[in-house]
Amino acid sequence: MSDADALYDLAAAREPEQLARMQRLERERICIFCPEHREHEHPQPVEHAGEHWWVTRNAFPYPGAEHHYLIVAERHVTAFDELPDAAGAELWAIKRMLKARHAPLATATVERSGDMRFNGGSVAHLHTHFVVLPAVPAATVRFRVSGRSAADGA
Repeated sequence: MSDADALYDLAAAREPEQLARMQRLERERICIFCPEHREHEHPQPVEHAGEHWWVTRNAFPYPGAEHHYLIVAERHVTAFDELPDAAGAELWAIKRMLKARHAPLATATVERSGDMRFNGGSVAHLHTHFVVLPAVPAATVRFRVSGRSAADGA
């Protein structure tokens, strides 16, 4: 299997447990976010399900994030432009719902679209990170937004 066919970018793992899970799922060719696998493989419950997206908490939240949600595409796609325009409207509605739930000081979102070898993603299934900051965070929340570069020989 080539890197382009990988479901997971193992270099993006932030914790040993996360890496071990990603390695097992890659070997078994299981996408943790696909409907047929998420109930058994994703340890967090689905908190909201729409037509194009479902919402869960990140099993490995970023340090400093009090609430770290994943808004995951229902279909297995890797880029936002593979979804219909209606998915965009639904995504905004979900963000508003999550913001209203917590009345935060601020929110931060990141969506890595396209080839995860270069966008810093860990799972080749489109999802948006939605981080709620209800107060000044204890630590700076950082998102990885790049993977390999020309300097890495990519």
